[in-house]
Amino acid sequence: MRLLLLVCLATAAAGVYIPGVMPSSYSSGDGLGIRVNSLTSIQNIMPYEWYSLPFCAPPKEERRRYTSRSQNLGEVLWGDKIEISLYSVAVLQDKVCKAICQQEYNEKEMRQFEHRIEQKYRGNMVLDNLPVAEEGTDNFTSNHAVQVGFPLGLPKAATMQQKETFLNNHLAFTISFHKQPPTVDKNGEPGKETYRIVGFQVAPASVDHEDNPCDDKFNLNAGKGLTTVPGKVTWSYSVKWVEDPHVDWSTRWDVYLRSTATESRIHWFAIINSLLVVVFLSVIVAIILLRALHKDFNRYNDADNAEEQQEETGWKLVHTEVFRQPPAALWLCVYVGTGAQLLGMSICTLVFALFGFLSPANRGALLSALIFLFVLLGSYAGFTSSRMLKMFGLRSWKHIFVVGTFFPGQVVLLWFCLNLVLWSQHSASAVPFYTILTIMALWLGVSLVLCLLGAVVGFKKPAIEMVCKVNTVPRTIPPQPWYLRTPQSILLPGILPFGAAFIESVFILSSVWQGRVYYVFGFLSLVFLILIVTCAEATIVMIYFQLTREDYNWWWRSFLTSGSYGFWLYLYCIFYYATALNIPTLVSSILYFGYMFMVSYFFFVLTGFIGFSAASVFVWTIYSSIKID
Repeated sequence: MRLLLLVCLATAAAGVYIPGVMPSSYSSGDGLGIRVNSLTSIQNIMPYEWYSLPFCAPPKEERRRYTSRSQNLGEVLWGDKIEISLYSVAVLQDKVCKAICQQEYNEKEMRQFEHRIEQKYRGNMVLDNLPVAEEGTDNFTSNHAVQVGFPLGLPKAATMQQKETFLNNHLAFTISFHKQPPTVDKNGEPGKETYRIVGFQVAPASVDHEDNPCDDKFNLNAGKGLTTVPGKVTWSYSVKWVEDPHVDWSTRWDVYLRSTATESRIHWFAIINSLLVVVFLSVIVAIILLRALHKDFNRYNDADNAEEQQEETGWKLVHTEVFRQPPAALWLCVYVGTGAQLLGMSICTLVFALFGFLSPANRGALLSALIFLFVLLGSYAGFTSSRMLKMFGLRSWKHIFVVGTFFPGQVVLLWFCLNLVLWSQHSASAVPFYTILTIMALWLGVSLVLCLLGAVVGFKKPAIEMVCKVNTVPRTIPPQPWYLRTPQSILLPGILPFGAAFIESVFILSSVWQGRVYYVFGFLSLVFLILIVTCAEATIVMIYFQLTREDYNWWWRSFLTSGSYGFWLYLYCIFYYATALNIPTLVSSILYFGYMFMVSYFFFVLTGFIGFSAASVFVWTIYSSIKID
């Protein structure tokens, strides 16, 4: 039923009606300005501001007045910087060719254009909150959907003789619209006909306007192209309005979000593959653990079997050691509390996404939601860690301060170092100093305070009781078989949850690093649920085998066993970098590996908490079910 509910929610969200985003209707002749966004590339992963290149630009006062508008935190961190431009359209009015300016470029300026074109940078524009898509890339019989943005030019490798770089100085816009049903005003008179924009595409072209003038006789397919040699460049555009009665405003994002038939089959294959892994582990748990434990319970609790009580074997033999305080118990409490915080943040984010609140139409909403939910769930981290600290006899407010600062401090420090790299390259995603202060205020002024408040509640709760007493002198652990020794006993089980979530990880990496839009949160929720079950079952199996071999050091082992998912994820990120990406520069490579390390570390802590929680419930359950003298 839960899976069915998630699928239904995902289907309901597939129409992509965006809560909080209201449609705009326009009358014929209404003027609209086309906004420009950052320049992006899948080769050089650093975005740059549109006017980092010497394009034709409005007066600085107008630009400053527009950019002074507030951006949400996610937009700033992601590098979305929308600005005004000289491109404008009038509703239902076509333009054959309109020149916006003519500029003289020297060799240095042309070299800037050529450098960005060779790095395959794409220009991004926005009309009515709809990003421009490159015309001709929406053929859904192919493996990929529509491409957002348009190439700045044609690099040398794509030309016939591979000697010249061509500059796309003309943009042919095609704007699709949907006519609204007729309305009647309060006097009973028919209202104005209104229209809504449902599509925004562009066909970039390189045009030498000295050979092909920009006038009413302009022919896009005639004349020669414009190379990046110093001289005059005329920037121009054309507009064509096309009625599309089959697309409503509520579904206009579908062309960016929907998967191809091939991708849909791959998603379903991933779900079936993940379910098979879960079934496999569930059978192991059911046959090996439940049957074995049932026999153990009967044998250990048989009052007539005196010899068995005298000669204890298996996991009961270590009942006086299994609840012994682990080494570095403080850091285990810190990681467990942070893992609880990350798991709560992930679940809440997926719930919001399923209801359509985190659509790409809400720019920066996903990243903002992650940050604010993490901050607000600081109380959950404080509560969870305080319960464990009190159980181990480590109650101290200093330790709670460590819980609230350790993981966020590591992430913020690494992010700040990467931001210094972005600053040095003048990237659009370089976060300004006042945003850094905002993040620090959220962390130290809100998240840390909530962590302390959660600890207040946790410390007031009764201490978690151990079901078995602990011997004063630790028991010697016998030699272990090869599969229960470190590091293989920690790393190998992590392959199972990684295999369950592998295919969906590929889609997410492609959306982040190859400029695609990811919005199949229904599939993602199912895979995340399967990931939780897989981590829990794999950890329980390994801890049972460990205890039967009289190795009672299960605390850290349970956390690291499922946490090794993060290790395998990072290894795959290295493989993905080598096979799927083409990042030629050292700076971009540093950014890629830095960001992916943060993501992998995030999943290490999250999945580690899942495995630790499952193992704790398992250990408490089996040792509370036997009779101990």
